[in-house]
Amino acid sequence: MRAATAHWLDGLAISLSAVCVVHCLALPMIIAMLPALSQWLHLPEALHLWLFACAIPVSITVLGKAAHRHLAARGTLLLGVSGLALMGGALLARTDALETLTTLGGAALLASAHVRNWRRRTCKAGAA
Repeated sequence: MRAATAHWLDGLAISLSAVCVVHCLALPMIIAMLPALSQWLHLPEALHLWLFACAIPVSITVLGKAAHRHLAARGTLLLGVSGLALMGGALLARTDALETLTTLGGAALLASAHVRNWRRRTCKAGAA
């Protein structure tokens, strides 16, 4: 995979994690503060599954390729897989609070893995 493509995929993954955080934190607060808004704004429950389904191939592709090429990136892959596991586990949560906390933890781990991967690639390019 070319470095530019991997850089773009890391950026996409970080952006998806940010969307997840905004969805998990900001949207419930906005809806709680504006009861009238919750009357007409309805996000499908499947949104969580859709976001997770997008995160898996992007993250595994870019983090997996980096781990395959660089032994040092295997820890980053493990961090990303841990985040994906938490996000997947959140889909099975029985309470909204547990789902939100687990999803946020997973998104934070996954985003940090992509940031680490991005920085590793950027530092390596600067040294070259």
